[in-house]
Amino acid sequence: GVGPVPPQQFHQQGPRFILPATPDPVLMQLVTVMQQQQQQLAQQIQEQHQQMRQQQQNMAQQQESITAIVRQQQQFMETVAANNGQIPFHPERILDSLANNIKEFRYDPESSVTFAVWFSRYDDLFEKDAARLDEKAKIRLLLRKLGMEEHERYTSFILPQVSKDFSFSKTVDTLKSLFGAQESLVSRRYRCLQITKQPTEDHVSYACRVNKFCVEFDLKKLSEDEFKSLIYVLGLKSESDAEIRTRLLTKIEEQPEVTLQQVSEECQRLLNLKHDTAMIESHSMEVNKVQQQRFNRQWEKKKDRSPSPSAQNGIKRRAKKPCWLCGSMHFREDCDYLDH
Repeated sequence: GVGPVPPQQFHQQGPRFILPATPDPVLMQLVTVMQQQQQQLAQQIQEQHQQMRQQQQNMAQQQESITAIVRQQQQFMETVAANNGQIPFHPERILDSLANNIKEFRYDPESSVTFAVWFSRYDDLFEKDAARLDEKAKIRLLLRKLGMEEHERYTSFILPQVSKDFSFSKTVDTLKSLFGAQESLVSRRYRCLQITKQPTEDHVSYACRVNKFCVEFDLKKLSEDEFKSLIYVLGLKSESDAEIRTRLLTKIEEQPEVTLQQVSEECQRLLNLKHDTAMIESHSMEVNKVQQQRFNRQWEKKKDRSPSPSAQNGIKRRAKKPCWLCGSMHFREDCDYLDH
């Protein structure tokens, strides 16, 4: 007969197992688990090797960065020593650093975005942070933050001169004038006096709006006479006073120091002028009417006048001598001055 089958041997890294002719399921499961653990262990070892290599690369990069920083510090110290202990000045670096902190200016008067409002945000920056920059560098920084249209408008306005021909303060004043509010001071003050709280507006927003309008009112520069004159003009709301109101507002805008008495006298002068103009216009119309009536009568008489001898004969003749009444070349009976 056939003898027993020799036991099979299972070789694996690690201990050697001899399996019986009929493998035990528990033993096979144990072997499978051990194989999986060995694979996981090998994978972990490989990952650890990769992490170690990555750490070595990072350490090498850090070492290079530290070396570069030390080299820069050494160069900086050498530069300082060469300049007798003074720190070197790099204006372009300061310009780039400050420019990154400044928002570009775009003129929008309808939204109250004027140059004065924009510049007030960066006034301290130009005064303190840019203190080491000279006038020309400050002007370059300022014009660098203008929008394309705003920069084009400014350069066109100052032609034939260029930006470097002006000081920084003069440039700021020009930009404030060029990109300022489009309403007059009187208009802003009138708008302030007409302010009311909106039904949907909260009290904090209303307080902010009142504060802003009062600042624009420029109360510090308003004298007692100016305030009286403003109230006087604002009371002229009739349609018949429209022209007078416009002229008075113009006078107050041009002469802020005007008094209430002067405004009243100016108003009376305008009324007299208006009355005189109407009177002259009425007289002129009457004269024109009389002249028209006189012309009509002359025309009627001329049509009713009997024809001249030359016209009766049907022969059109030309006078040989000028008329002794008017000097024109026609017969006396055809002269218009016969009616005078």
